[in-house]
Amino acid sequence: MTIKRAFLLFVLCSLILLVPITTIQASEPGYERVEYAVVVEPTIDGAWTSEDEWTDGEQTNISADIFFRSTFSYTGLVYTQFIIEILNDDTNDAGDYWQICFDGSLDGGTAPMAGDYRIEIVGHTDLTVYEGDGSGWVEVTPDAGEITWADSISDSPASSTLHWILEITIEKTSGVVLLSEIPGLRVAVYDESNSEAGVLAWPPTEQDVPDTWGINNYTMDAIPEGLTFAVMGALSSVSLIVGSKYLRKHSKKRKQ
Repeated sequence: MTIKRAFLLFVLCSLILLVPITTIQASEPGYERVEYAVVVEPTIDGAWTSEDEWTDGEQTNISADIFFRSTFSYTGLVYTQFIIEILNDDTNDAGDYWQICFDGSLDGGTAPMAGDYRIEIVGHTDLTVYEGDGSGWVEVTPDAGEITWADSISDSPASSTLHWILEITIEKTSGVVLLSEIPGLRVAVYDESNSEAGVLAWPPTEQDVPDTWGINNYTMDAIPEGLTFAVMGALSSVSLIVGSKYLRKHSKKRKQ
């Protein structure tokens, strides 16, 4: 075999290894989104530092008043960063929580397994990370600097009314929380002052069943021009329609 043919074979094998194995992907039907490359690197302070700080991320609606965006960046390490806004909440309750669940390798499962992670911020003060053990969750300790977060009550381009905003960034390719290019995803919030609404989530499914989470696709491209607040809201409306029946059945039940 010539050196040239050997090199081409190596490149082909490398590309095959980089292609996601779709036959093992498991997710809730209708819940896929795209994470775009960062344009404006966010300042993690729990507020919009500028009006274009998060417009490079696709808006995904959890409800009419709750949404999130995410982007990824590469600075020698690979980061995924999220902003979550609750437009109708400005109360500080000990039982409030933000939650992001990842199926690190998108291999699904009916219970959390190794490589599944649950990042939870309770009472706006304490962050805890859990990893699956095959039957439930066990607490793990992230490396120093692996996760940076801040939340605050502030306004934003989405609403001039003061409301809760969370910003969080996660280093995804080293450390404790290891995520593939396309992980499973579930984002949830709970407002203790509005407990009758229960836990609101995208997808509106169980935190302990990775088979029912969404898919967080990615692209190396920046978000297309014209994908504005209004357009992104329209794109997310499909998820709201799909989840509405589930929410009506389960909105009064707080899921653990």
